[in-house]
This record gives sequence, structure tokens and C-alpha cells, in this order.
Amino acid sequence: MPDFEALIRHQQLKQPTTNQRLKVVDSPNFEKGEKEEKEKNEETIIKQSGLLINFFGGFIGSVIGTLTILFLYINEYLPLDLLKLK
Repeated sequence: MPDFEALIRHQQLKQPTTNQRLKVVDSPNFEKGEKEEKEKNEETIIKQSGLLINFFGGFIGSVIGTLTILFLYINEYLPLDLLKLK
């Protein structure tokens, strides 16, 4: 069985240095990036408000469904024999 600690140590020593792995690149479209960032923030707000609408839509739908089942049960259109399930 190989010595895993030695293997990990060997891999860490074999890694390239930070200067070899990372490069700093100047962006020619730096001002464009700020505009795109504002647009992304607006899209995020729109998506979050959509999630809120979906939440309340689902909640209202569940309330309507529950009331419909109760209405049908009370008017005996939907017989639920819960006592017979035992």
C-alpha cells in the first residue's frame, strides 16, 4: 500500500509556482464591464422578484386547492371515508 502522505507531499512540491500559474491581464473593455455589471444586478433583482411571485402564487394555489377539496367534501361530491382507512 503506497504512502499517501508522501504522495501528497510530492504532488505539492511538484506544483508550479504562483507566477507560472496565474497571469494578470488588462481588460480593454473595463468601462463596458461596469455597464454589464449594472445590467446583471438589474437582472438579479428581476429574478428575485420572480421568485417572490412564484412563492406567493404557489401559496395561493395551495390555499385554493385545499378550499376546493373541503368544499367538495362538505357538499358530499367527494366522499372521503377516512374512518374506513384503519
